[in-house]
Amino acid sequence: MNTKSPFQRIESTTNLFATVLLYALYIVLGISFIFLFVLGPVYGIYKRGFEAMLSTTLICWGLSLLILIPTTRYYIIKRKKLAHKIVVDETGIVYYNSKNEITDQILYSELRPSKQNFDIYTVNPVGSGIVPMTEVTLQQEKNEETVKRIDMNLPLTIIKNKFTLYAQFLYGITLFRPDLKIDPTTFRVYSIDTATWKVNNKGVSQGGWLVILAALIITALIIGFVFLLSETKN
Repeated sequence: MNTKSPFQRIESTTNLFATVLLYALYIVLGISFIFLFVLGPVYGIYKRGFEAMLSTTLICWGLSLLILIPTTRYYIIKRKKLAHKIVVDETGIVYYNSKNEITDQILYSELRPSKQNFDIYTVNPVGSGIVPMTEVTLQQEKNEETVKRIDMNLPLTIIKNKFTLYAQFLYGITLFRPDLKIDPTTFRVYSIDTATWKVNNKGVSQGGWLVILAALIITALIIGFVFLLSETKN
């Protein structure tokens, strides 16, 4: 392993404006959801009676539980396991929670050759957004080799330097694991100039804006539905 070459530590940075906008949209979405699916049936029971609203109430509260239980479990109960920061250094990729504790890591020493034409390549799985993920083969401790997809995203946060993190990770592979082959397409996907290891494009990725746009559309639909429902009752 080559440890002589200088290697800069890169930490994820947050796009504050985009993240605040995303939080605001989720708050509006959450409030609208509670009014429509939780408090709405209660108001219906008050106005129309329990028997008339029984089926509607069961459906709304059932849907609410299907959404609220996993959301509460993921974002509140298991919040200590949520990554809050991503760091790429001479060891690999390290994920930290809000208390600066390591929640996950992908070390250069754990990387293994793949069964594909290249050892490091990109994939674009369904539902991952328009930014592809890097796929690698790992062998952590005494476990069997596994294929892992690296997604430089954080929960409810828009990462400003996502492509820079990918670039630094790939640069680290060329330094510390020159035995592994990287698909040249990967560099074009992330707009990486391998002469300088700089990213050509700047700003929030299209995937980040896509998440914000989707949240905005869903929020508008729910608010519009609530408005139409109130007008119909009137």
